[in-house]
Amino acid sequence: MKKKIKVAHLYYDLMNLYGEVGNVLALKRFIERQNVNAEIHFLTVGDHIDFEKYDFYYIGAGSEESQQIVLDDLMPYRPAIAKAVDNGKMFLATGNAMELFGRMIRLQNGRTIDCLGTFDYQATEQANRLVSEIFYKYESLPEGKGRDILGFKNCRCNIVNNNHRMFEFANNVNIKNFYGMNFVGPFLIRNPYFTDMLLKKLFEGKGYNYVSKEDTIEFKAYHEFVKNFITDRTLD
Repeated sequence: MKKKIKVAHLYYDLMNLYGEVGNVLALKRFIERQNVNAEIHFLTVGDHIDFEKYDFYYIGAGSEESQQIVLDDLMPYRPAIAKAVDNGKMFLATGNAMELFGRMIRLQNGRTIDCLGTFDYQATEQANRLVSEIFYKYESLPEGKGRDILGFKNCRCNIVNNNHRMFEFANNVNIKNFYGMNFVGPFLIRNPYFTDMLLKKLFEGKGYNYVSKEDTIEFKAYHEFVKNFITDRTLD
């Protein structure tokens, strides 16, 4: 029987504000390059979500209204999500989806929204949205192997009480195999080394071999962008 990775794209219709489906397409492409089947399941409000069934759970960014709908739908799954994280299931939450897994969202008007409480951090709404192209180092990747992380942010909240950062800025978290970051859009396509890192961990956990394919277009585009970005920034 051919090897298989099961990916759950959670709330693919509500949490796809910046084309986050591109991240799932990137996962599928990278998995299938390893001669492994990528089985993608698209789940949304009202669907039963089995947090033991899948290998990789992905949820992207959505509007504040969609975020609240999704939070309400996920609340009954709180124990199952906590158990899945504790058991090492792979999660990636991008954009404001990562806010859902903290204790609460504190709005500027003083109102608070209770979240899933999977982790102890909380989101605090700011007066102005942060809209910016981001360029950071990811210390868990070796020098010269994609440590420059490329991302785009458009967020209303800062993450506080966060002691589990991947990068030097606040709005990201890594606990076990849960990865959350307030980047929007097709982050995994833009950061193929990071995608490799996630899938290598996932494959190893299943006893599969994973070989990076650095001669592909994603890696070439990444290196070209990093080179041009550094040149432009130096000129500034």
